[in-house]
Amino acid sequence: MTFLFVQPIPLLFFGGLALSLIGLLALRHSSGPRSGTSSGEPATTDLQELTFEGGMLVDACPRARAALSHEDLEDGPLTRLSERLADIFPGFTHSFAAAQSENARFELSDVTTDGPISVKVDCQPNRTQFAVTGLPHLLARKVLVDRAVTDANERELTVLRNTVSTSPAVIWRESSMGEIDWVNSAYLELAEGVDPDDNTLWPPKRLFDGASITPPGETPHARRAPLTLQDGTTRWFDITSHGHGNTTLHYACDSSKTVQAEETLRNFMQTLTQTFAALPVGLAIFDRSRQLQLFNPALMELTTLEPEWLAARPTLYDVINRMREKRMLPERKDFKDWRRKLVELENSAVNGTYLETWVLPTGQTYKVTGRPHPEGAVAFLIEDISAEISLTRKFRRELEVSQSLLDNLPQAIAVFDAAGNLTLSNEAYCTLWGTDPELVLQQTNIVEASSHWQAKSLPTPLWGDVREFVCHAGERAEWHGSADLEDGRQLACQFMPLAGGATLVSFEEPDGVSDPLPELTRLTT
Repeated sequence: MTFLFVQPIPLLFFGGLALSLIGLLALRHSSGPRSGTSSGEPATTDLQELTFEGGMLVDACPRARAALSHEDLEDGPLTRLSERLADIFPGFTHSFAAAQSENARFELSDVTTDGPISVKVDCQPNRTQFAVTGLPHLLARKVLVDRAVTDANERELTVLRNTVSTSPAVIWRESSMGEIDWVNSAYLELAEGVDPDDNTLWPPKRLFDGASITPPGETPHARRAPLTLQDGTTRWFDITSHGHGNTTLHYACDSSKTVQAEETLRNFMQTLTQTFAALPVGLAIFDRSRQLQLFNPALMELTTLEPEWLAARPTLYDVINRMREKRMLPERKDFKDWRRKLVELENSAVNGTYLETWVLPTGQTYKVTGRPHPEGAVAFLIEDISAEISLTRKFRRELEVSQSLLDNLPQAIAVFDAAGNLTLSNEAYCTLWGTDPELVLQQTNIVEASSHWQAKSLPTPLWGDVREFVCHAGERAEWHGSADLEDGRQLACQFMPLAGGATLVSFEEPDGVSDPLPELTRLTT
């Protein structure tokens, strides 16, 4: 195994130590080899013996001498040995002073994590002997280290240095006095971008103000801070500070793109909110946990829910229950039926199939639509269709009145639209031509109708002219004609253009020939 010595402090050479070593070598040369102990006791593998005269080292065992050969003790071997033993044995200083004054002996021992340690000191006039056991490096300030361990540490140190140097995060350390005592390359590059004309070598320019420090073991909390460069651009950083003893380590990660994305999203949401605010349709968007995330003013107007309550982000169930309390929901037979309808509402909205018309106790009619959104969200659209329903009902009543009026006329009447489809007929028409009223309105056009008329009458070019008249897109004028049925009856026919390209066709037997009533013309138009 290869060993090397690591020197943590500068090497200093002092004349007192050099003279001590010269005297030691001369004494050893004159007295010859010594045994491992000075008292005739058996040798111990970790026993180290040293002899001092007048504070000068005059003798040492081979083990102690080997350790001393690698040391440059600035304060002398005796002083260094006394300090080392005083660190291990709290009562050494007092015992050593007493032994020196009384020319006595004493012995101290203790058990440490490295094993038992003992020291025997024999103080004589102008001569002191030490015998220490269990302390491998008695005076050494150099540490004997395995070269393989040192190489591994060097490799790890190189990796750590490269990692910190190439890190995109800005890292710096501050002392307890708030002074910057270390930075990485990213910090220096950022400082150069902030003030390229700063020629201060050290400490570098402070870029960020202080932040709250995260003690060891706690979850770090980042704060966001802006930094303006010399070119006028502003960059944002998320700063996290960790406390380590008397120093603080700061990490600043560039969050400019995140801030830009958040600003874009904020502007989009504002635009979206302004757009939704102008919609007459109530909008409510619930997230996957069915909490309200977005709503517009129309929702408040239609549901009479308070904006403060909606801003608290209630759940879908809370919104439905609150609307039920305010009588803004259709009446249900019982609570169980209501709960079942509520579950169906949510499930069908998730599937995108919820579409229902709510007739409220107040007389209003709402059209409610459910639409699924990404990530499990659901959107509900509430539209007040009371006016449309009222208009539809009014129009239906007018149609019923018009149909009743047509059915009471003696003439057989049929109305075709601009595309030639039959849109209106009366009972006299169905009786004359033997057709089903429902089928007539559903699937009959002028070609089919005229073919049916032709089949029940004697040959005549009248029906071909009718087809051309109904399908003609230009200017048209009212005209009359006649046709003979197979049963011998004669029909007086009248063809009148109506507004929008429509055409009115009337059939009547000659005995009751008369012009269509003006009221009939108004209704059909």
